[in-house]
Amino acid sequence: MTKQPKTTFFVRARSIAFYGLSGVCAVPFLPLLPGLVLPAGAVFFVTDVYLRLQLFLLRVVCGIDYEVLGRENLPEGPCLIASQHESAWETLYFQVLLGRPVMFAKKEVFGYPIFGFLSRKLGHIPVDRAGSVDAVREGFRTGREAVQNGRKLLIFPTGTRRQGAEQGNAVQSGVGVLYQLIGQPVVPVMVNSGACWPASSLMKFPGKITVRILPQIPAGLDRREFLERVSDELNPND
Repeated sequence: MTKQPKTTFFVRARSIAFYGLSGVCAVPFLPLLPGLVLPAGAVFFVTDVYLRLQLFLLRVVCGIDYEVLGRENLPEGPCLIASQHESAWETLYFQVLLGRPVMFAKKEVFGYPIFGFLSRKLGHIPVDRAGSVDAVREGFRTGREAVQNGRKLLIFPTGTRRQGAEQGNAVQSGVGVLYQLIGQPVVPVMVNSGACWPASSLMKFPGKITVRILPQIPAGLDRREFLERVSDELNPND
């Protein structure tokens, strides 16, 4: 893991410009807000256009580019995507880069104006970290239903991994339960977004974000064997 670069005047200026231009670019979409009651397909399209516009702004304004390697490992149909997590970059742009997956997200996100409603419309699943076991099971059942309906399901089983950490986070045991519940292959994903878009900062640092889609872990493994496999894939340097 590389350390976060220093915040210079140019980094601050470019970051402020990115947020300002993102706001300006959102204005043409405001008349479409009543359309949020339309079918999800229309909402997906509008969301995709805006997110791709933001990716363009990140490249030309902040100097942040990206590449996706191993696309051949991502199936066309349903699967469970288990990704590293370093920043909000992947929670936003995996929507357009990994086939519109359903995502588990913290409950607070669904209370945000517009963004919260969009999250529900796109099928994302709220998670209450202080919730009961029954609430967790309900979230898992909702995830299974999404997969049964042909969607990909995205999880971040190691939590947020900080830049500069010598070791990765442990894989949460609940992902093993989810793996057995949905009965689909798991696609591990590596991402190094934290160097350009730190989780604890509003600054955007120039560089290239690499998304590496790894070969699938097949369905049907013993839970312990699966947890060991996915832990090894997401924490290769431990």
